[in-house]
Amino acid sequence: DEVEAAIKKCHPKFIYVIPNFQNPSGVTMSLKRRLQLIEVANKYSLPIVDDNPYGELRFEGEPVPSLRALGGDTVISLMTFSKIVTPGLRIAWLVAPEGMMPIFERVKQCCDLHTSTYGQVVLLEYLKMGKMDQHIDKIRRTYAARRDIMVQALAEYFPAGTKVIKPKGGLFLWLTLPNGMSAKDLLMKAIAGKVAYVYGSPFFPNGGGEDTMRLNFSTAPEQEIVEGIKRLGRIVKENM
Repeated sequence: DEVEAAIKKCHPKFIYVIPNFQNPSGVTMSLKRRLQLIEVANKYSLPIVDDNPYGELRFEGEPVPSLRALGGDTVISLMTFSKIVTPGLRIAWLVAPEGMMPIFERVKQCCDLHTSTYGQVVLLEYLKMGKMDQHIDKIRRTYAARRDIMVQALAEYFPAGTKVIKPKGGLFLWLTLPNGMSAKDLLMKAIAGKVAYVYGSPFFPNGGGEDTMRLNFSTAPEQEIVEGIKRLGRIVKENM
C-alpha cells in the first residue's frame, strides 16, 4: 500500500530496490513482498531496478527467487564482482530487456567510455581458474563468523534497550540506540576513540533514523571487532 501511495504521489520512472541483505538494514525481501512489488510495478507499467550486490553472500536460510526470475522483463537486474571477488575490481553487469540495452550502452559511454580492459582481463583469467565457488564459500564462512562475533559483542558491551537486526547475509548490521540517542552526535567521540560507523539518518530521505547506525562486520578481524564494539559501547554508555 505504501509503495502504491508513493507512486501516485511522486510519479516515478522506475522502482529501485535492494531485495537481498539491503544496505543499510541487512533485511531481505520475502517472496510474498517480491510478488506484490511486481504486481504493483506491472499495474503502473514501471520497471523495477533490482540492485543485488550482496545476493551471493547468504550465510543461512534458503535463497529467495530473484525479482528477475519472478518478474521477467519487468525487472532490470544489477550485479557486481566487487563484493564477491575484491572491492578494487569495479566490474559489474546487468540483465535487462534487449530493447533497453542500446540506452544503457550510451549512458555507459557518456559516464566513463568503458570499464577497465585490464580489470576485465584479470577477472576473466580468474574465472577460468574455476575457483569462484570455492572463494565465495570461504568468504561466506568468514563473514558469518564475524557477524556472529559482532552480535555477541553488542549483547555484552552495549546498554540495555539497544536493538540489533541480525542479517542472514551481506556485509552490514543495523543498530538502533536506546532512548532516542543521536548516532550523529556520537560519531566524533567514537572517532576520537579510534572506532567509526555510518550514522543512519542520511539513509532516510524524508527524515528520521537519528538513533540508528550501520556497522560493517566484513573488513575487520574478529579480535578487532570485539575491541571496536567494546570501545563503542563504552562511548554510548558514557553519553546516555
